[in-house]
Amino acid sequence: MRKTLLAILLALALVVIPVGSALAANTADVTVYATPGFISITVDNTTYDFGALLESTTKESATNYFTIDNTSTVITDNTIGVTTNTWSGGVIWAHSDTCTPAANTAGLKANKGGTWGGGDVIVKFSSPDIIANDQAANTDWSFGLKLYAPTSFGDYVQKSIVVRITATGAV
Repeated sequence: MRKTLLAILLALALVVIPVGSALAANTADVTVYATPGFISITVDNTTYDFGALLESTTKESATNYFTIDNTSTVITDNTIGVTTNTWSGGVIWAHSDTCTPAANTAGLKANKGGTWGGGDVIVKFSSPDIIANDQAANTDWSFGLKLYAPTSFGDYVQKSIVVRITATGAV
């Protein structure tokens, strides 16, 4: 009787648990993660005064005078430009996108922490140029500015213009 009962239990077990497919899987799961990156830059010096200028002269800061604190978590491309095509104050100066001084027309160049005359970038209004291409994430960098004074002045009132650095995600 025991043998019969054992045979019945074994037969039922085989029906409930099919042999051969008990350990096979027909699905596989993969968990995917993504962390949103962000772009964040600030500058340590937010003003610069070139002081008194003579006509047709140039004045420059050190090429490492302005430091960009880059806390971005992604590689960035950084452009430099001016926010308007004129310098305000008294008789307005035009801003030259070719950095060609003229009467009441000034120009600016920038240099990313190198030597003036090597790697200078014209600071434009119409289409800002890249100053720091493929800048590594979380890596600070520096730059300087050089002013090309007008060939003649319409007045002797202090002028100003805003230079803007813009970081975007590198593609």
